[in-house]
Amino acid sequence: MTKGIFSFILGVSAGVALGLLFAPKAGEETREDIKETMDNIKYKVDDLYHRGVIKTSELYEKGREKTSELYEKGKEKTADFLDKRKKKSEEA
Repeated sequence: MTKGIFSFILGVSAGVALGLLFAPKAGEETREDIKETMDNIKYKVDDLYHRGVIKTSELYEKGREKTSELYEKGKEKTADFLDKRKKKSEEA
């Protein structure tokens, strides 16, 4: 999904930049428009990056918690299994 958003932003940016370059404006106005557009793109890319970092951190934390839960369950089941085996061997 992020790749698609990045491609979309890149495509829109290229279109806007080309439109500005070929627009009948003075050079100074065109450069100012391009600078403004690039600043907006930079802001959007930074925003996407930071949202990605936050989402990655959230997913990492959920994965870590789930792994800890599974580890504890496995540890309990192993302990139960060993207790049952020990009782059976004592009975025999």
